[in-house]
Amino acid sequence: METLLKLSPAQSLLLRTAARRADGRVIPPHTLRGGARAKVLTALLQRGWIEPADGGHVLTDAGYAAIGQQRPMPPDEGSPRFQCNK
Repeated sequence: METLLKLSPAQSLLLRTAARRADGRVIPPHTLRGGARAKVLTALLQRGWIEPADGGHVLTDAGYAAIGQQRPMPPDEGSPRFQCNK
């Protein structure tokens, strides 16, 4: 049986919305301000669920796992693409 991680509502919101973005970027909502914002981001960083990137933060593989997802695979530029010949 898999144990679910205990996430605060703010942590869950940030991880789940970042997982929906193609780049996995974590963008806190405007309603999460000041000390609360710093506390949530610090907790996510300490657990290894997010990491600094380009002046912000992105989800890590562990962050995806914390919400029961896997990092989406980027499209392979060398693989053949499906083409419809008419």
